[in-house]
Amino acid sequence: MARNSMLNNPKSLLVIVACICFAIAVVTTAGIISMDSKINWTNLGLFFGFLSFIV
Repeated sequence: MARNSMLNNPKSLLVIVACICFAIAVVTTAGIISMDSKINWTNLGLFFGFLSFIV
């Protein structure tokens, strides 16, 4: 499978976005990076993860 076809797939993109959101949640919870944002990264990652299963 070519890389371009994988990145053009909406399901793959949603899974990648979900993984990035979870990584940000882990980094901010561990205290490595402190962000003053009101975004709950874990919930956002769950949203994109479930959305990838629906699509």
